[in-house]
Amino acid sequence: MAQFIGKWKGDGSSYTNYDAFAKASGIPDDLVEKFRTATTEMEFKKDGDFMLCDVKTSAGPDKTYRFKSGEEVSTTDPWGKAVKFTITRESDTKMVEVNKSEMMDWKEMKMTREILGGNKILETAELPCGTKMTMEFSKV
Repeated sequence: MAQFIGKWKGDGSSYTNYDAFAKASGIPDDLVEKFRTATTEMEFKKDGDFMLCDVKTSAGPDKTYRFKSGEEVSTTDPWGKAVKFTITRESDTKMVEVNKSEMMDWKEMKMTREILGGNKILETAELPCGTKMTMEFSKV
């Protein structure tokens, strides 16, 4: 996951299929518009065997997640709701996250993050019903 190290920035203008995804996911109505217009910055860092991901978003409070590839993490999201996730490294340019959260009524979501051309991350979120959404992040 070394190629993920660094800062990445994205915003709602790069979303595809956001409305259908938001509806199918069960995201609370009061957050749907906040997420649509949010600017998000992720910074990946290495800490021994662990990775850290600092998430800063205009939609809510900042949050840092600490994880090891293949191990489940139980924590809270920036709004204090419970979340469980497992992130698995598939290659130096691809990681897959499977998560369930209280905010989404414990629906499972699969997020694939893949580095394209060294300076973009394409993030694809998919629900069990098959509804997908994508977002792009650019290296800062």
